[in-house]
Amino acid sequence: MDRRRGTSADQACHAPLPPVAVPQARCTTKCVCVPGPGLPASETPRLDDELELEAQRRPWADLPADILGVVVGRLALLEDRARLRSVCHAWRAAAPHHRQRPPPLPLLVLSDFSFASFREEGTMTGARRRVPLPETEAAEEVGSDGARCVGSFEGWLVGAERDPSRGIGDLRCFLMNAFSGDVVRLPAPSAAAHPDDALISRSLPIANGGGSDAVMNCVINAAECVMSFRKVVLSSSPEPGTGCVVAAISMIEDTTKLALWRPGTKSWCVCSGSCVPKFTDVVFCQGKLYMLSCSELTTDLFSLDLSSSSSSDDDSGGLIVVSRIDRREIEWPEVTDGYHQNWSMVEWRGKLLIVATYTSDVDAETWQRIVEVRVFEASLSTDPVRFTEIKRLDGDCVFISPCNSRAFRPS
Repeated sequence: MDRRRGTSADQACHAPLPPVAVPQARCTTKCVCVPGPGLPASETPRLDDELELEAQRRPWADLPADILGVVVGRLALLEDRARLRSVCHAWRAAAPHHRQRPPPLPLLVLSDFSFASFREEGTMTGARRRVPLPETEAAEEVGSDGARCVGSFEGWLVGAERDPSRGIGDLRCFLMNAFSGDVVRLPAPSAAAHPDDALISRSLPIANGGGSDAVMNCVINAAECVMSFRKVVLSSSPEPGTGCVVAAISMIEDTTKLALWRPGTKSWCVCSGSCVPKFTDVVFCQGKLYMLSCSELTTDLFSLDLSSSSSSDDDSGGLIVVSRIDRREIEWPEVTDGYHQNWSMVEWRGKLLIVATYTSDVDAETWQRIVEVRVFEASLSTDPVRFTEIKRLDGDCVFISPCNSRAFRPS
């Protein structure tokens, strides 16, 4: 890739990215001098003079909003739009009101929170910058394995940090808005329950699971819980009133768990069982949580209904629990033989897509050895679920990764 050319974002690669990084908004607070003892009022600088001098120093602040709208409409990169908003309060206020802004090109955030962006011609910039972490997590990085990005949703990043004292398991997990800097801290993934917290446990039979021993075990406030998150998905943005649910896949050696959490609650609902094998993918779609479970022998699709536990004393509407789990019958399509298959799920325009990636090597991380990619649409309204291969996405793009798969409409 020729990196000698690029957009203005490339040429300013070492500049901070406000408000993701260091805010550069200028202070507009005026300091008005009042006469002190022995100082004539006539010698005091007038407020009108101060405003005139300020206007002369900042002529760009008076640009009409419609002109700013034209500028915003020509900025395809999120980082360039962030820089425009950081110039002054007037620009920040005008930028969101441009109604014809094209969807921005996405930022690709790597596991260490470094990020790359797309150029308009379709190539990528190098991942040379890093999204700043919240103060607490940034301070704890010294002497630890550091925080890693394990998921995202519309500008919100999910971070997890391993516990160096245990050697296994995560010490903390947090949600961070990469542009506003807002932080939501989740309960510790690896911690013992408080003695006053009541243990909540249930075993749910798996509908159409094939036997009475097919159950999912869910526990809240376990005596001790150790989890290491591999993938975290959100049903919506975590702002108050959105009803957001967080679903996380934890994997330590050969033990895989599904963990659920709702903002405002103090505990995870941790689920395990034969339906949560080593290779598991999850996605929210049509109001349910879908789980694709791939073992050495079978590949199953489960749908989970989530509800609130009545045993919660907080104001969040209750702890989130699994109220029903169904194993869906599937009519699997013919697949390409002779290659290793990797299955991923992604929500696209309210539909569930299954992306099959075929590699010439069993190592799923060897993306250079991908030989074929096929996309199937799952018909969730039929029984059994039918997969129909699709050849086009109406101009949309789909990104597949181990911790997050997203579909988006390019500009």
